[in-house]
Amino acid sequence: MTAATDDVLLLACYELGHQPLSLAWPTAVLQRAGIAVTAVDLAVDPFPRAAAARARFVGISVPMHTALRLGVRAAADVRALNPTAHICFYGLYAWLNADYLLATCADSVLAGEIEDELAAWVTRGEWRGAGGEPAEDPLPRPGERGRRSPSLWESLHSCVHRPF
Repeated sequence: MTAATDDVLLLACYELGHQPLSLAWPTAVLQRAGIAVTAVDLAVDPFPRAAAARARFVGISVPMHTALRLGVRAAADVRALNPTAHICFYGLYAWLNADYLLATCADSVLAGEIEDELAAWVTRGEWRGAGGEPAEDPLPRPGERGRRSPSLWESLHSCVHRPF
């Protein structure tokens, strides 16, 4: 099952004036997988109300604290327009704040190198259950054992080039 044209919306909130690579990389991987994506950098473009109202999956990039705060606000805007959209936060601050996000505004949280896993998940439509309802989350949550749960700490300590 592939995602329809309006199914996927990716939002970048704030990247200190840099190019939003946390938006560009997942967009490129999803497009390479044949998935049409609407990608918006909220630091320079207005909130895409029409796209948010249509989207079935919304990914919000939160690589830092300011982006997290803005992303929570964007998630509230998405939820107000589209209560059935699956909202997924990704990035370093998503994982660090996963408990808060999952309790308040997120349906799922990703961290680490998520692009290929995200593309596979979206391609299979696994965020949807029967009747369009959110499916059981097949992606890792903090603290779960036996599932891939990348974190910056784990990445640093499994790397051959360990920090001093």
